[in-house]
Amino acid sequence: MVSMAMIAAARAAEFPASPYAWVLTRDRDHELHGTAESEVGTTGPRQATDEMVERARTEGRRFRLLDEGDIDEGAIADGKDVDEAERGVVYEGRIWTQDEPGGDQDFGPLYDFGTPNYGCVEIQYRDERGQWVSL
Repeated sequence: MVSMAMIAAARAAEFPASPYAWVLTRDRDHELHGTAESEVGTTGPRQATDEMVERARTEGRRFRLLDEGDIDEGAIADGKDVDEAERGVVYEGRIWTQDEPGGDQDFGPLYDFGTPNYGCVEIQYRDERGQWVSL
């Protein structure tokens, strides 16, 4: 079995050759439940420079991190309306990669933050038609 620590170590070793940076722009868990401090503004990975993070903020492609729908179960139980188009969405953000889109770096926000922090299992990007597509 591969652990998150093993994945993180492998990704860190690849970073100098294929740098990337991401920033979270939305924390839907905080919006729905307000139980924890918002993660908006969180950046990664640790190796990313300030310049890379700024490029993610200004030039980055949009992504969103999803769980298996657990985030919505609590909201529904509390009587809140849940937009079907956002079902499972935990975080949204922007990513900058040195390489072309579609590389392993596109999984960075999921492996660096979404999975270890919240248990996210999926990352999506917008396609050329503006539709969210899972990697």
